[in-house]
Amino acid sequence: MMAFLRQYVLSVVAAALLCGIVSGLTRGSKAKELLRLLCGVFLAVTALRPLLGFDIDEWLKESFPYREEAKQSVALGEDLVRSAKADIIKEKTEAYILDKAAALNTDLTVEVSVCQEGEPVPERVVIRGQISPYAKGRLETILLEDLGIAKENQVWTG
Repeated sequence: MMAFLRQYVLSVVAAALLCGIVSGLTRGSKAKELLRLLCGVFLAVTALRPLLGFDIDEWLKESFPYREEAKQSVALGEDLVRSAKADIIKEKTEAYILDKAAALNTDLTVEVSVCQEGEPVPERVVIRGQISPYAKGRLETILLEDLGIAKENQVWTG
């Protein structure tokens, strides 16, 4: 396929160069208009002739491995995007929880896990540090209502 395209481009470029030379040699000639017309026809035939014999079925057969490779590349790209998105969600969720804990005058460390399937959302959180029962109750509510992390997926240590 690449050889076909290379040959096609080279033939069109060569035809254009030839027409340019002929047009340059006929400047000031009475046959100038006729030669311009003939050059236009020659270029059109040169450009269209290879396309008339183009076998679409053969091209599809040859392109099949490239399509599979393209599908794999797309899947890899989607995985990379999802992973980057999950990292951002994890980071922002941890920062959000730490901000809420700081508002409750509590110093904690937080580790958020993001679900591995589907859309990345916070799934589980491990919270370490000393916390009052009041602050813990408030944070449990925030984790459940604001972030959708169920109580059974909230692990408190410390």
